[in-house]
Formats: sequence, structure tokens, C-alpha cells
Amino acid sequence: MAKYFAGVDAGTTGASVIIFDDQGNIVSSGYSEYRTKHPLPGWVDQDMHELWDGIVKASKEATSKFKGDIKDVVSIGVSSQRGSFVPIDENWEPLIDAIVWSDGRATKETDWIKEHFGEKGYAKISGLSPSSLWVYPKLKWLMDNRPEVYEKTWKFVNGQEWVLNRLGSEEVFSNPSALNYNGMSDINTLDWSEELLSAINIDMDKLPPIVNELRPVGKVSKKAAELTGFAEGTILAPGGGDQQCAAVGSGVNKEGMAELSLGTAAVMVAQVDNIKDVYDDLGSGVSFGSHAIPGKWDMEGTAHAAGVALRWWRDTFGQPEQEFAKKLDISPYDLITLEASQSPIGCRGLLFFPYFNGQATPYYHDNARGGYIGITQIHDRKDTARAVLEGIIYELRMTVEAMEGALGRPFDTIRLSGGGARSEFWCQMQADIYGRPVERLKVSECAALGAAILGGVGAGALSSVDEAIEKMVHTHGIIEPNMENHKIYTEMYEMFKKTFLALRDANVYNELAEVAIKYGG
Repeated sequence: MAKYFAGVDAGTTGASVIIFDDQGNIVSSGYSEYRTKHPLPGWVDQDMHELWDGIVKASKEATSKFKGDIKDVVSIGVSSQRGSFVPIDENWEPLIDAIVWSDGRATKETDWIKEHFGEKGYAKISGLSPSSLWVYPKLKWLMDNRPEVYEKTWKFVNGQEWVLNRLGSEEVFSNPSALNYNGMSDINTLDWSEELLSAINIDMDKLPPIVNELRPVGKVSKKAAELTGFAEGTILAPGGGDQQCAAVGSGVNKEGMAELSLGTAAVMVAQVDNIKDVYDDLGSGVSFGSHAIPGKWDMEGTAHAAGVALRWWRDTFGQPEQEFAKKLDISPYDLITLEASQSPIGCRGLLFFPYFNGQATPYYHDNARGGYIGITQIHDRKDTARAVLEGIIYELRMTVEAMEGALGRPFDTIRLSGGGARSEFWCQMQADIYGRPVERLKVSECAALGAAILGGVGAGALSSVDEAIEKMVHTHGIIEPNMENHKIYTEMYEMFKKTFLALRDANVYNELAEVAIKYGG
């Protein structure tokens, strides 16, 4: 009997539900967008019921396209946003909208963390540099500013637990890799840190216990089956954090390999076999946490606005591309990258900074903002489009360099996933800018594939993560860097980095943020 495995990727702006066969081939899929809310500058909320509606819609699409017996789908694994959380009551109903990972409201609380623990002190406990993007400062913000919500809260959960509950799981738990951006765990034990939690006086009973092993946590309920189209009784198992699932779905299960996902944000993940090997680099700007593979760690770097910056260009300037793409029944991004390819490397001296939500790895400057520098009358649409593509990758080169510094050597290869990996032009640009070989994956939806693999292992239907990767993860081959292009890109990159640091050190970003708040920007 054929076996199939479903992966749910509950992302920031949309849900993907994909059903795979035991060779890692996509059998059917569904996708649905949903929104985030922005009630104040820097705030990002999300209605969990809208997120669930998106998962239901995407699931219905995937299950309706599935040609076999839906009962042959033996398991569902869930990949979820990290750093987003929602307080719930005992009926698992949200008390407020979820506070999303990219929310930056907790700046003062982040300053408190730096003062109370010190930047390196906090990193030695949590594996993270202090940032307002983690749950820890946002939870302190909630406790200080919305005490009535805190008092009513039964549990604080992230998206994975909440989605699995809606699918039918009744177990109260959390998965360590789904908590990597919570900033409240002990990097050594991969469990809640008593030191961090006691410092803000949070009641431990309000947090779910952490489950490290891959195992079932429930079955699809009758109600969820009716809504989604999956068979009642299908085994539910944790997948993990979205990027940890993507690491599994891209086959990153050895030191020296890295996976870089270009989606709304961009995240790079590499396996660490022993956290003690990189302990001196905690606090270096690279994040460390739990791999989705039990007993392993990972290191991670983030750019908070990647695909969203390209989407901004599309929505602001790309109306012609959207109109033509609709007529041709193709993606507008294909036309945007085609147009960008007609601009020379370096965009004739034009630089774009994609800091829409601050700069993350390795500097963690919350108030950094985006923009163009170098515009003259010679620049046109092609240049502005290419500058966006280049600027996103320049920021990611900061991440690559920081992570290779922690690893102590260059990566053997960088595997590319997410929507950005569909563009051969953008993939070649990455190889050229990093000066490293990159690999495109046959399945670019690595988070969903990783969740499906982890769910299958948890259900006992796949023997191990390593064997499943060997069988289900496949690449298109290696893209070698053009080192002549790399020289030009490196010169532009050095100016990119120098400009960012100059504005940071001159306090321009912080002063601009104050002006924006003052005048309602």
C-alpha cells in the first residue's frame, strides 16, 4: 500500500499544505494567504482564526486534488512561525491576537534585558543576542502593559501547538525547535530557562511542557476532518519551527551544510553537532537553538525583510509587470527578475537597503530602515528592480560571513529554498555574491517537506530522519559562483556594509525612528 505524508507550513502571510509520496514527490498541494495587522508603527498582530481559516482552505485544496484514498495519508506534521505567540484560555481560545515574530514593540524591554543580563550574558543562557523580535521581551511587555490579559491566560502557546489542537490534538506541549525565537530557553538543556523566567516573574504553569522526541500527539478529529478533507484518525505529530523543518526538508543533517530560505523573511540554518564546539561564539550575532532533529543544535541567521522587500517593489512600482503577468498567466516576479537581468551588476552605483523591519544578523539594530542610495538621473526601473534583488543578498552575505565565522570554516554548500529559490537568476546572483557554491532543490517548499518527514518519523511510518532525507530530498545540482562577478559584487557589498554601519554609528536610524513616532510615521 502506498504511503503519503502531509506537511502544513503555517507561515506569516500564508499557509501551504502539501501531500508528498515516500520519494519526496509533491502529489497535491494547496495555498491560502492571510494577513497580519499593524495597529501601531512597528506592531504586528495576527488573528489566529484567520490563520486557521487559511489552513482549512489550503488543506481543502490539497485534499481535493489528491487522486488516491485520503486514508493513505498516514500523518500530518506542522511547521510554524517562531517568535510568534498567543495567550489562550482553557478552551484554547485566543484572548488577544497573536503577537507576530516581526513585531518590534518591546524596545524598552529589550534594553532591560541588556541591562539586567548583559548582551553576552543573555546569549550564554538563551543562545540569542537580545532583540525586541523574541517572545521574551514581548511577554514582559504584555505583563507590564496588559496585566489583565496575563492574569486571564491559561497558557502561552505558539502557532504549532494551536494549529495541532485545531486539527485534533488534545495534548499540551511545545517543541524545542519551535521555540528557537522565544528567547526563554536554556541553550544547553533545550528546556525553559528558570533564570530567565524568574527574572520577569512569569508563572511556569502558564507555559507548556517541552517535548523533545518525535512521537504522535493526537489524531485528526471528526470536526477537523470535515473542514480540511483529511481522514479522521490521521496521526498528528510535531514538525518544528519553520526553518528547522526547512533544514530537514533541504537535507541539512551534517555540519558544513547550510540551508537558506528566501521567503517573506530570509533565514539561514546550519547544523551544530555539539553546542560546546561553538560556545565561545554565543553573543556573536549568530543565533543558536534546537535543530528539529532531536539531540542536535543549529545556528541561524536572519534578514527580517527579504521577499517582502521585493513584494513592496512589485506593489509600488510593478503594476505593468502585474498586468502583463496576468495576461501571460505567469508570476509577475518572473517578469521583474527578467527586467532586472537587463541592468548591469552593481546597478550603475545604486544600492538598496532592505531594512523594512530592522537589521538582524549580526548587528540586531531594531530601528534600521530601508532605502536607496546612489540614485541619479541615469537610473531606471531595471536598475531599481535589480538593486532590490542585490540588496537583499548583500544583507544575507552579512549572515553567511557571521555563521562561517562561528563554524570556523566556509560552508561546503548552501542549499536554497523558499520562493526565491525558484528564480535561477537570483540563485546565480547568490552564488556570485557569497562566492560559494549553491544548490537548488527539486522541492523548494522545504518547510512543508521537512514537516512531512518529521511527522512521518513521529508517526512511526518513516524509520529515521536521516534515512527519510536520503530517500525524499533531491537537488538539481550545484551552481558554481562566477568569481569575476564576485569581485564586482564584493566591492558593492563593502560599500553597502560601510553605509549601514555609518548610519548606525551616527545614530541616524534611532533619531529617524523618534521623528517617525513623533509625526505618526
